[in-house]
Amino acid sequence: MSDILASVPKHLLDELVEGAWLPIIGAGFSRNAIVNTGEPPASWAELGRSLALDVQGLDSTVGTLEAISAYEHAYGRVALIDRTAKLVRSFDASPGGAHLAFARVGFSDVITTNFDLLLEKAYDSIDKGCLPVIDETQLSTPNRYAGPRLVKIHGDVNHPMRMVITEDDYDQFLNAFPLLATSVAAMLVERTGILVGYSLDDPDTRQLLSFIKSRLGRMYRPLWTIQVGAASHVVSRYERRGVKVINLPIQKGLSTGQQLEEFFSSLGQFWQDRLPAKSISTDDRVAAELLLPPGASRICYFAIPSRLIGWYRENIFPEVEACGLVPVTARDVLSPPGAISAKLDTLISRALLVVAEIDPGATQYEVALAILKKPLANILIVGDPSDLNPTAQNSQILHVPRPDEGAMDPKDLVDAVRDWLQTSTPGTHFSEDEPRRLLNLAEGRAALVSAVTLLEKTLSDALGADISEPRRPRSMRSLLGEAEELEYFRTPADRDLIVEAVSARNRAIHTNQEIPFSVAEGYVLAILGFLDRLQEKSPGAVEAP
Repeated sequence: MSDILASVPKHLLDELVEGAWLPIIGAGFSRNAIVNTGEPPASWAELGRSLALDVQGLDSTVGTLEAISAYEHAYGRVALIDRTAKLVRSFDASPGGAHLAFARVGFSDVITTNFDLLLEKAYDSIDKGCLPVIDETQLSTPNRYAGPRLVKIHGDVNHPMRMVITEDDYDQFLNAFPLLATSVAAMLVERTGILVGYSLDDPDTRQLLSFIKSRLGRMYRPLWTIQVGAASHVVSRYERRGVKVINLPIQKGLSTGQQLEEFFSSLGQFWQDRLPAKSISTDDRVAAELLLPPGASRICYFAIPSRLIGWYRENIFPEVEACGLVPVTARDVLSPPGAISAKLDTLISRALLVVAEIDPGATQYEVALAILKKPLANILIVGDPSDLNPTAQNSQILHVPRPDEGAMDPKDLVDAVRDWLQTSTPGTHFSEDEPRRLLNLAEGRAALVSAVTLLEKTLSDALGADISEPRRPRSMRSLLGEAEELEYFRTPADRDLIVEAVSARNRAIHTNQEIPFSVAEGYVLAILGFLDRLQEKSPGAVEAP
């Protein structure tokens, strides 16, 4: 685990993997934006001071909320919104590294009181997209994006009459937007609110705390705030208000934005590393591959529209399985609620190969993520590359036309995929070196999973396909039963040890049961020894995979 995550309590990290974090983003986070010239986006206090100076006769030491209200009274709502948009750099600031790192973490919902558009820009810039929710009528809109619902409870500069910015706006918030308030309250019952970019002196913070306590009483989970190098008296103030503090240590030579960027990058990686253990698949092969460390899996990930999954299973998946790979779609893996984006990131990161059928809007994020994480030779695009976002239109990626475009027969697509697989599959990936390598890394459970996978493939190659189910892989029970009939085992004890090893592997992938390294090592060596003897006994019938 990254050193920077040592400041986060273990139970909070567990909740992250369960999809139970609800980030609440305040104005302080916008200070990490990039601007070409001039000052960064104004903080809440700087906004108040600047507006106070513009109002004749107003004392510049008044509070921000009073200065905002006075400005509206003097010059009107339109002028207030325009001046505020300029001060917070709503239209000319770009998301910084902290914004991009935050956007890559797979949250399903994000709440913000910010008026700017930095989070939307951050999600768009990584081809993830998000669904901004400004009006109560949007609460029932299904989110078709890879990114989260972005609930902007105080509106934004594109919706000036919806903005909650003056004293009157704050006073009327609960009455004006009861459904929005109820929706946010429901989220905070189920998930842990994580405040980012808030100060206790901001009215946003006070309103949030007052709203939560008045609506939920003792029913809400404890709130947390992320601070960088907060002094002890600041930590104490938060805790007196019922907010616990994740206090990140100051790192010499790094700005606050750079430290937050490192924090969210580490957070996203932690989620990806732990998510497989929390995920469920009805296919034992998929479950086993998810337990292997990154770089060792045989996953061929398919980013395809749901309407085409049946056709791919029937026509393309057998070709993938014939190469010793395990075809996987997002639907094959059930992850904790709120972890959809993290699941996609994890599957693509762990995949050896990626096949993407371009469907405008539906698979854009997965394609962009694959291009970011995989060698271009390991990606196959099916469809018209002009349908991709400009950043994903890379001529080095192999493209084949979609059959329903009339450019090719479906059989030609199968042939094209078969040819691509044969040139893209490294043969060493399926040798017995992998279980031994994992043993040398003290990855006992992963080594056992890998060894049983090797056993399954070797026996499948030796014994041939099941003619009654020509398109389905043989079950281990069937393979071991036939191996026993053919007297591949020296003694019943040899067979029992292999069966015991397979059972241990099954328990490992279905229950996450830990296996002592010495036990896993014994099983792995027994399997490898069996395969060695099988090769010696019948070298012509059993070739190394």
